[in-house]
Amino acid sequence: MSLSIRALLPISAFALSSCSNLNAEKISSDFSNWINTLTTQKENSLEVAGGFTIRGTLKNKPNQLIYLQEMAPEGLVMIDSVVTSKNGSFSISANTQDFLFCALQVSPQQMVYLGVNNESDLNVNIDPSGIEFTYEVTGKGSDESRGLKELLELNKSYLIRINSIEKSASTINPNTDEGYEQMMKLSKDYNALMLERETKLFDFATARGASFLPYFIVQYNVINEPNFQWLELAVKAANKANPAAKYSKAISERMAKEGKLMVGAVAPDINLAQPNGENLAMSSLRGKIVLIDFWASWCGPCRKENPFNVALYNKYKDKGFEIYGVSLDQDPNRWAAAIEKDGLTWKHVSDLKGWGSSAGQLYGIRSIPATVLLDSNGKIIAKNLRGEELADKLREIFGQ
Repeated sequence: MSLSIRALLPISAFALSSCSNLNAEKISSDFSNWINTLTTQKENSLEVAGGFTIRGTLKNKPNQLIYLQEMAPEGLVMIDSVVTSKNGSFSISANTQDFLFCALQVSPQQMVYLGVNNESDLNVNIDPSGIEFTYEVTGKGSDESRGLKELLELNKSYLIRINSIEKSASTINPNTDEGYEQMMKLSKDYNALMLERETKLFDFATARGASFLPYFIVQYNVINEPNFQWLELAVKAANKANPAAKYSKAISERMAKEGKLMVGAVAPDINLAQPNGENLAMSSLRGKIVLIDFWASWCGPCRKENPFNVALYNKYKDKGFEIYGVSLDQDPNRWAAAIEKDGLTWKHVSDLKGWGSSAGQLYGIRSIPATVLLDSNGKIIAKNLRGEELADKLREIFGQ
C-alpha cells in the first residue's frame, strides 16, 4: 500500500468545472502544504526523553535516516530522527503532554502515520522494498495507529476511480459546449463516487467510538467539506477520548466558528447593492426558497450554468423560488451586460470587490460557481447544488 501524502487527498469537488481563486488563503492543515515543509523543519516542541517509544525495523535498509514529525496545523514539526542499525532496526523516544498524530518518514515519498501519547509503546515493522510499501503496527497504545492504517486502506479503494475522473477532467475545456457537457457528466460521476466514499468514511469514523480519528478526517481534509454531522461526530468522539486534549479543544473551536455556515444553520445575512445602486438584504426574501448563486461575468463555467438556472427560475418562480445572485465582478458594466445578455431576471447584488467580496469571504467562497440553498426560514438546506442535482432538489421541494 502506497503511503504518499496524495493517498489521503480527495480532489476538489469543484475543480472539475469551476473558476478558483488562486490567491485565496490556503487552509493551513492541507496535506499538500506539509510536503513543502520537510526541508524547513520547525523547532522541536517536545523533550526527547522518556514518554512514548516507537521501535521497529525498516527491512533491508541499514543506515537509513528516519524522521519522526508531529502533524501540526502549521506543518510538519520535527520531534526526533534516528539512523537504522545494520539490521534495519530503530528506536525513537520522546515525551509529550498530549496525544499527537505523527508522521514517521522513512523516505521522501514514504511515511507511516501514527497516533501516540506518553502511554504508547509501539512496534512498527516496515517493508519498503516491494512494489507496494507495507507496514504493521503493534504494541501498547497502537489502536489509533492501526485505525489510521485502516483509514488509508479504505481510502485507497477509491483512489483509482477518483484519479481516473481527475485525469479525464484535466483534458477538457469547460468553456466549449462539448467540453461543458463532458465536464458535467464527469462531475455527476465524481459526486456520486464521493458521496459513496464519504458514507463509508462516516460509518468507519462512527464505529471508532472514543477516538481522535474523526478529528483527523475532518481537520486534515480527508473529506472535502465536512458538514455539521461530521463536526458533531468529531467533537463527541474527541471529548470521549480526552476532553482536555488539544485536538478536542481545536475541533470544538472549529464547530463554534464554522457551524453558522453548515446545513441546518440560519444563513448569515447579506446586504449589498443591486445594479441600480439600491441595497437588497437577503433576509428580505424570507418566506421563499432562495438559491444564493455566487458567480461572475468573467467566469466561463458560471455563464455556462446560467441557462440551467434560467430554466429552473422560470419553472419555479411563481411557486416561491428566488435566486439571489452575488457577483464577484469588479466592473459594473460587465456585470450588468452579463445579466442582460444571459437573461437573468432574478435578484442581483455585488460590492464589486472581486475575490475580496464581503459576501464571498463571509461564506468562505474559494471557487465559483458556488451555491447555497435556503428554506423559507433562511436555513441552509443544501450547498453547491448545480445542474441536475439542483433540479432534483427543487423538484423534491416543490413536488414536481
